[in-house]
Amino acid sequence: MFRWRNRFVIPASVTLVILGLFVTTLTGCGHVVQYLGFWDRQHNLKEEFHENPRAELLGEIDPDNCYFLVGLISVPVEYKGPVMLVVVSDTFQKREIVAETILHAPVHYYHAYLPEGRYDLYFFADLDGNGYFDADEMIGRTSGSPITISKPGGDGGPTVYGPPFVLDPGRPAVSDLAVKVRVRDRSDTYIPLEDEFFAPRYGMMGLYNPKALLSHTQSYFFSLEKFDPTKTIVLFVHGVAGTPRDFKYLVDGLDKTRYQPWFYFYPSGMPLEKLGSLLASFLSLLESTEGFQITRVVVVAHSMGGLVALSALNQLSRDGMPPYLKGFVSFDSPYGGVKELTRAVEKAPVVVPSWRDVAAGSPFLNGLYQGHACQEIPFYLFFGYQHGKSSDGIVTLQSQLEPRVYFAASRSYGFNVTHVGILNDNAVRQTFYHVLAGLNE
Repeated sequence: MFRWRNRFVIPASVTLVILGLFVTTLTGCGHVVQYLGFWDRQHNLKEEFHENPRAELLGEIDPDNCYFLVGLISVPVEYKGPVMLVVVSDTFQKREIVAETILHAPVHYYHAYLPEGRYDLYFFADLDGNGYFDADEMIGRTSGSPITISKPGGDGGPTVYGPPFVLDPGRPAVSDLAVKVRVRDRSDTYIPLEDEFFAPRYGMMGLYNPKALLSHTQSYFFSLEKFDPTKTIVLFVHGVAGTPRDFKYLVDGLDKTRYQPWFYFYPSGMPLEKLGSLLASFLSLLESTEGFQITRVVVVAHSMGGLVALSALNQLSRDGMPPYLKGFVSFDSPYGGVKELTRAVEKAPVVVPSWRDVAAGSPFLNGLYQGHACQEIPFYLFFGYQHGKSSDGIVTLQSQLEPRVYFAASRSYGFNVTHVGILNDNAVRQTFYHVLAGLNE
């Protein structure tokens, strides 16, 4: 038996399932304590919701029934500071603040991850420079009926597009909310990969506590320099428990006169279809944003990130692949899923949402195979193996080379490397640069 924080007595059989899961699957070893903390937190959240129902708690308790709300923002005056978005609901409590997100400059779009319901949006700026967003510094809000969040219909993906907002810092108003939030603007908009901001511990946080990661990042997309329309954007998508720093070796050798690295830094514990939908929505919004003439984008993904990226590309290709998408490169991605996760989903007491999607035979994977992105975009599949073994140490070759994906690839490259080592091998890097050069012609 195993006792966790004097709250739960875990049967030995369940403990063995958990230990076996982390030793043999994508997450690797060393995660058992974090998983048990996730279990404990979920139990506490459910108790808290039972005693004091709040919409704020539903995003953590039931992420499968939450959806991304995204939309465009324009600021017509020369305001260069951050903006705070406050999302408010009356579902359980009058004027409950469900989410607060600081939108770092330059502000072009807003985003929130919300349970089904009706919401008002408020926007604030630190106009007096006192280091706080105050109630009398509201520069925009919803007008008329609240925004309704519900499961999107049709094939639009699990993202809700909200109305565009025109914010006016020149005409602030007083809000009916008791708001006073410290400004947390990043001193450097373009954060280097070696910065503590991208430390590996935040990847672990994103797997087991997505809300905490989002509190840290306040965003999903990052770059190392100001947007340059003359360069090809190489958009990197990390894997499970990963961060953008995972790609440092590949990024360090890029020809920065030709390529501009961007990064999708997402909580890898969230449902993958929704993460893919957010990635697709970001690219669509970026294409619609004044000042961003994106002409060449290559998506590069590692491990589970390949599933997230392919989901996004499938969504973008439903009406024909956008002309700016020039290629897709994946490294050691489990396109066939992970059989051990199927057992974990059945046996584990609490399931991380992304586990369900990576489990072999999951509805998410079956939907992934029905997409057409791999046929409509140049697709290069890099896979790893260890000599004498049928895997890269984490993902089996059978999964990496799932036939419905493998045979759609423009070309495949195999290397005797580990699951993590594939991103830090010189032969892999030189081959990757050769592929990029071909896609950039």
